[in-house]
Amino acid sequence: MKEPHPVRYVRNPLLALFRRLRISDHTFLIILAIIIGGVVGGGTVFFVKLLEGSDRLFRHFLPGLLGGHLWVVALVPAFGGLCLAPFIWRFPKEAARDGVPATMEAVALHNGLIRWRDGFLTMILSAITLGSGGSAGSEGPIIRIGSAFASGVGQFLGVSGERRRVIAACGAGAGLAAIFNAPIAGVMFAIEAVLGEFNVRSFSPVIISAVLATAVARAFLSRGALLHVPPYQLFSHWEIPLYAIMGIAAGFVSIAFTRMMLVSERFFQGPAKIPVALTPAVGGLLVGIIGGFLPQILGYSYVPLTKAINGQFAAGFLFLLAAAKMVATSLTLGSRGSGGILCPSLFLGATFGSGCGTLFHGLFPHLLPQVGGYGIVGMGAMLGAVLQAPMAAMVMGFEITDDYRVILPMMAACILATLIHKKFMKGSLYSLKLAHKGIHIDAGREMGILSDLRVREIMEPVFETIPVATAYEVVLEKCLGNRANCLYVVDEKENLVGVVSFSNLKQLALEGKNGKHPDAKDLLNPDVVCVTPDESLASCLHKFSFIDMEQLPVVDQNNAFRKISGVITKSHVFEAYRQEMVKRSMRQG
Repeated sequence: MKEPHPVRYVRNPLLALFRRLRISDHTFLIILAIIIGGVVGGGTVFFVKLLEGSDRLFRHFLPGLLGGHLWVVALVPAFGGLCLAPFIWRFPKEAARDGVPATMEAVALHNGLIRWRDGFLTMILSAITLGSGGSAGSEGPIIRIGSAFASGVGQFLGVSGERRRVIAACGAGAGLAAIFNAPIAGVMFAIEAVLGEFNVRSFSPVIISAVLATAVARAFLSRGALLHVPPYQLFSHWEIPLYAIMGIAAGFVSIAFTRMMLVSERFFQGPAKIPVALTPAVGGLLVGIIGGFLPQILGYSYVPLTKAINGQFAAGFLFLLAAAKMVATSLTLGSRGSGGILCPSLFLGATFGSGCGTLFHGLFPHLLPQVGGYGIVGMGAMLGAVLQAPMAAMVMGFEITDDYRVILPMMAACILATLIHKKFMKGSLYSLKLAHKGIHIDAGREMGILSDLRVREIMEPVFETIPVATAYEVVLEKCLGNRANCLYVVDEKENLVGVVSFSNLKQLALEGKNGKHPDAKDLLNPDVVCVTPDESLASCLHKFSFIDMEQLPVVDQNNAFRKISGVITKSHVFEAYRQEMVKRSMRQG
């Protein structure tokens, strides 16, 4: 499609100036990071003001107009969900994209290609969901918004390929840094969760964009620390085991939260049989009913977190709030409401951690004069486990409380909670959602791309086999003449029975034949690693890592006798990956 004249008039002279100045690729990325920091910082300010306006409309003006009765409070989230219906009907694909997972997918598989329109649509949907009391957070949407704006800047300047991946991560980190007033946490999240790799070339732009976006947000929003909590104190080193116990428990709670989220999403997409555009209204009604009795779980406010950490709730009520928040967030996001899971994870951590601290205080009153520290550490532990990003969670914990002394117990609890979650769930909530779609981000960008390719697409139908009775000399001659340095041994019915590799022959030559005349049956290894035509190249590459061979046999998965239908080589897998990357780059510009 031909570009509008104003775009060319602005972009072309700018690119011509960069060429005349002969700036390096890294310098160009730094310049882009500065632009992105300003754009995303301004976008964050606008988004926060939009959230505040939506909150005043749905949760103050409307209830005041209708009398403020309990039934009004319950119906407001449902009304907000109903307001999403026209957008879901008009933009079904865009509205279905979950903020952070969609960003991770775009960065990993599509070279950071995200449309401007996605950012503005996310802004509107999230403002309606959160302003009407939906139980979610504002950070997931701002990550999507920031990455969309950053990708838009890159597309405007004709950036493609690897550089667009980096600037999309810059936008994600800048958005999180600005809305949380936590630049270091924004950087760590962008590197750890979105980009999935660390190198100096990408680290510098992410830092610059996060710092500038935070500065812009601070200038217009005038916010200090996100939470106002009492100064943290570690009264005794004997508390560390208690923090560790809480971290382990938080890991299991994060598992329950993750599973509840996944079950809720599948329920509303399948068995519920509710029209897609109306699911947010149904989810909002259920959330409103819970919020009528426990208003603390509604919206994205951090006031309940502060009260929990400051010890204003009893232990039983804290655990009740944690359970209710899990259910409400699952209903909101599972029913296609727009929001993030960072704020709910912090809420869960603060209430559950403070509840554990209150219990520990009852058991060891002289050891724990204060329990607020358990709420602070609980936030980091829960966040690190759910996101599988412990470094970002540790840093965010002390940045949003403005207290570095919490870092020691935070490290212990975060790591333990993350390990417990990883042991049973095999990934973060984000990566599990993508894995449900067949996209495996945790294995790395390369493995994610290879997961989309199948063995049958690159297998070779030409291969060489030998009968089980083939003499040693013939086996040696054929093996030396075979580029794969291995031969597949078959029986009289052409069924695969084993493989003879050059290393087997070499070992036999070193040991001597002892007067025997071995044949292929004596030389073969019956434990053959095989692949099937419908297997992914990611699985194939994983199997290559277990054997010292450059080739694997392809067998028919429906044949119990393992008849070989072809072979696949490691070099062909790498070549297929390279070609797929070229194709994606050409399709995306």
